[in-house]
Amino acid sequence: MNRYTTVEDYLEVIAGLRDPVTLKTKPHSWLNDFGPIVSLARYDTDVLNSMSTTANEGRALTEKQGDLAVKIVIKYKRQLAAKGIDVTPIEECAMWRLPLRAMDYTRKLSVVNDQIQVTFPFNNTLIDNLRDFRKESQGQGVWDKEAKVWNFALTEYNLVWLTTWAEQNNFEIDFEVRRLNELIATVEADPYAIELQYRDDQLTITNCPESLHEYIKNKLGGFGVDNLLRLVDMSAVLGYTVSKSIADMIVANSTPRFYNLAVSREAKLDPTTIAENLASVLDYADEMQRWPVVIYEPDLSGRMLTKLQDRYGTDYDQTRYIHTVKPVRNLERIPLLISSAGMVFGGDKQLMIQRAEKVVYCAQDVYNKKNNSKVKHL
Repeated sequence: MNRYTTVEDYLEVIAGLRDPVTLKTKPHSWLNDFGPIVSLARYDTDVLNSMSTTANEGRALTEKQGDLAVKIVIKYKRQLAAKGIDVTPIEECAMWRLPLRAMDYTRKLSVVNDQIQVTFPFNNTLIDNLRDFRKESQGQGVWDKEAKVWNFALTEYNLVWLTTWAEQNNFEIDFEVRRLNELIATVEADPYAIELQYRDDQLTITNCPESLHEYIKNKLGGFGVDNLLRLVDMSAVLGYTVSKSIADMIVANSTPRFYNLAVSREAKLDPTTIAENLASVLDYADEMQRWPVVIYEPDLSGRMLTKLQDRYGTDYDQTRYIHTVKPVRNLERIPLLISSAGMVFGGDKQLMIQRAEKVVYCAQDVYNKKNNSKVKHL
């Protein structure tokens, strides 16, 4: 009976990579040509192929692989005996050609060098999770091949998402990660809003940056109560919100549609009722003096042009109302753009959209890759 010194010897013999008698490497073994000399169970084939290849290439097995290798060799004891191979050395005291590698199976989320570090042993599902998250993460997310860790930018969004994900997957979470999450929770518990409010018989914007305060004071007429509608109308453009009390007051004195037009950068109208809808938008534009109003009607239907002429006559003021079937290029600022096209692509068209302070789509379908979720239906 043939006996061998190490578990790796047995693996390579079973895999057909070494001669059972001489234990010499077969000529074809450099190709890792797997050809087992016993009849393997289907679920053992890939495992034995992988481990025998690892051993044949001079690499050490892991501790878990080592335990499994011993079990597989002993499992095929009878078939191997029929081939003249004795597995007693393995049963009595398994020996290894190379010391088994101790693997770190720790799953840990930590903050290292101002980065969020994710450490875990190889796991396809977890890797796919992080690859998907990397596409939407705020800041860089990279795999460090040398250190075998994932590093993500230390941003609030990344920290909260990764902490939740780590908890769901039984990761150890270090003190600094916990501390930063607690700080975020504390800040979120105290709402922070840059909001237009009415206090002590005057208008104010909470948490207002000095630059915004100076701009409103010098360019928009200031914070007087008589300037309320203009400040509401510029809220979405300048990036502040409007308090509920002011919103309720404006809706009560006008209409919900007027208010929604005032606080929105983009809005969508039902094109099937164009007469009523276009009239309400032009009422808003005239009230807020958002001139010139650019009416972009590339479908050549002329429906909006007809309604415009019905309202103001065929000799309407073309300095205030510009009807066009092509993108407008000569205006650096478009106070209000009304478009019959919901999908606006192309360089000149996109430039027109960018120059528009407000856009109203009078179209069935609206597609804006960046802001589609914020297009309000009026």
